[in-house]
Amino acid sequence: MKSTKPTISFIMLTWNRRAFVNEMFTSFYKKLSKKYKYEFLIIDNGSDDGSKELLQSLALKDSALRINYNNRNKGLSEYKKLLFKSNGEYIIIIDDDVIEFVENFDEKLIQGLIAAPDFGYLALDVIQNEYTNGAKPDASCYKEIVRNGLLLLEGPTGGWCSILRQKDFKRIQWKFYLRTLNMKQGEDGLIAHLLKRVLNLRSAIIKDEKCLHACGPYYSKVYGHLKRDIEKYRDAGLDDLVEVYSKTDTNA
Repeated sequence: MKSTKPTISFIMLTWNRRAFVNEMFTSFYKKLSKKYKYEFLIIDNGSDDGSKELLQSLALKDSALRINYNNRNKGLSEYKKLLFKSNGEYIIIIDDDVIEFVENFDEKLIQGLIAAPDFGYLALDVIQNEYTNGAKPDASCYKEIVRNGLLLLEGPTGGWCSILRQKDFKRIQWKFYLRTLNMKQGEDGLIAHLLKRVLNLRSAIIKDEKCLHACGPYYSKVYGHLKRDIEKYRDAGLDDLVEVYSKTDTNA
């Protein structure tokens, strides 16, 4: 008998973040509910820090990992390939700097969309501590609402670990494909924008179901990614972030 359980397409784009990716997969396998069939689509964007070798070793242990290796960094536009190749009923986007998940995070994301059918894009909440705000905006940006007992924070929804329905993406895919993706217009913001504009589906964070989105110069320094991140922000023209990360590098 054919399974009626939902299927998931996890997708991740990575570049020169071997230490983060290693932590991400360690937590991924521990916190995955293991209730659903999944594929994990990854594009390595021309890494030269050992990421390729790490991913190759992981793929030997997990046949669900499908990895493409670019010979150079082609930028955020590679998310288009990942999304178009996804086959799951649900798509879960994971940033390569998420290093810890909440227990059964995949099930919680799926159940969130089931509980809130008027929402098309949900993300986990993020741990905020003395080292990072998790890239989550100020609390004043959010409105707390309840859907079928689920507590949501409607507002800016980051792509650190987020979910959307495949059927919804199919309805916005060509508009998504035709838009430019870069550090100022990321895949998460564009998806949320198009779901709202085209399908009138809202976006939110699932309150208190937290992952550790290790953004910011502290974790970048600790995990050895500081020079990589400075290069990324310099290429993107984000001079304010270059300054912040460079100060951390100077104080190393």
